[in-house]
Amino acid sequence: MRKVIVAVLASLLLLALAAVGVAYWQASSAIDQLHAGAKGAVVAAVKPELHRAPKRPLVELPPEPSAQTILLIGSDHRWEGGTGARSDTIMLARVQPDRHRIALLSIPRDLYVEIPGHGHDRINMAFRYGGERLLTRVVRDTLGVEIDHFVEVDFHGFKDVVSALGGVWFPVDQRYFNENVGTAATNYANIDLQPGYQKLDGTQALAFARYRHDDSDLVRAARQQLLMRTIAHDALGAKWDILEVRRLAFAVAKATTSDIDGLGEVLSLARAVHDTPSSGVVRTTVSASDLVLYGADYLSATPEQLRATVRAWLGVKSPAPRTTRPAGARPTPAPPPSLYADGGRGRALLAGVANGIRTCAPAELPPGFFWRSDSARAYAIEGHPAIALYATAGSGDSLLWMFTTWQDPPILSSPTTTIRSGGRTYDAYTSGGRIHQLAWRVGATRAWLTNTLRDTLTNAQMLAVAGSCR
Repeated sequence: MRKVIVAVLASLLLLALAAVGVAYWQASSAIDQLHAGAKGAVVAAVKPELHRAPKRPLVELPPEPSAQTILLIGSDHRWEGGTGARSDTIMLARVQPDRHRIALLSIPRDLYVEIPGHGHDRINMAFRYGGERLLTRVVRDTLGVEIDHFVEVDFHGFKDVVSALGGVWFPVDQRYFNENVGTAATNYANIDLQPGYQKLDGTQALAFARYRHDDSDLVRAARQQLLMRTIAHDALGAKWDILEVRRLAFAVAKATTSDIDGLGEVLSLARAVHDTPSSGVVRTTVSASDLVLYGADYLSATPEQLRATVRAWLGVKSPAPRTTRPAGARPTPAPPPSLYADGGRGRALLAGVANGIRTCAPAELPPGFFWRSDSARAYAIEGHPAIALYATAGSGDSLLWMFTTWQDPPILSSPTTTIRSGGRTYDAYTSGGRIHQLAWRVGATRAWLTNTLRDTLTNAQMLAVAGSCR
């Protein structure tokens, strides 16, 4: 089974919530579970690789004493009654409290790197060759960054964590379906998710994060980053009674391994995440190109690509390029976003699922996007009628429109800013300067448009697409 790294920072946050709501000795006991039993040997092996300078730093960093870099690993460790482990999903989190910024960097499992003692191979093979210690070393030296802590989440316990949360509200961007019937075409994990904003249970959340049937590691990384961010947001916004907090804390501890061993460290990380607005959460993936060697597929990143990736992740500005524009000359304005009329197809799809609530009909789409026959559905969320509608440019590259009479769904809390455009006022939700979501009202209906998993539409495109909904 392919491994996932989901809700790792959320796991630490949940432990911090437990520390607030549970007696100190119980909270400390939960944190002790991060390195208890067989986990202790893993922690002891990794520690020599932490707080060590990389062989060749790619970016010279200004001093930032409060910042921490955490290596997040997904695995199928079974600490009770199982042996062996595999991992092929890796992520770095940079927590920068002074800047109210958190940056997530996903590392594709197929990235072709040097693995000491084993030549060159996919980066996920470092885990198989030398476990968490070798993987930590390879990540540190490949990206040229010092790693302060590591956190490993066992996906077998992930479902228990989401269940302890009572599920997680999430906008599923498209239709996901696969039933493994033993054929080559269906030889993937089972999944059956309809498009639209909904509460996912542990099994559904895990299936969503692991999905990679029709797209790539880069898209799967975006799914995991968004799911992690949502779970962390839900955890910090929840109100718990003592029994719920205790159950949640120990579910998290059972699924997690880490060198973090102090209640103060956990609370410090939780405070940093709590104080970071959603606009300060940056999602990045290593830039890489396809590479084929001896018939096998890899991803390859040049030193320049790695350096640019690390700069973006750390929030370090690149050197300003030289310009030949005459002094005082005005920059050329960007051309208006290019959209095409959908011929009324979006309106027809909405008419086919009409359930009595007011909607607006998208009339224009970005190039490459199209409607599917199953693009619209009517359903209910929290007892309120709702309609979900999506257009796609391929799996993992879909736009989602939502309409519901539910006036205060969690996804619409805490907008980054408001934008006035085309005679309509939008609540905008941004991430790293990019619009991820726009929300507005259609009479008594709450409507919103969610960008693709990787926020591939520009801000101008998002506003233009939303504005075509009339």
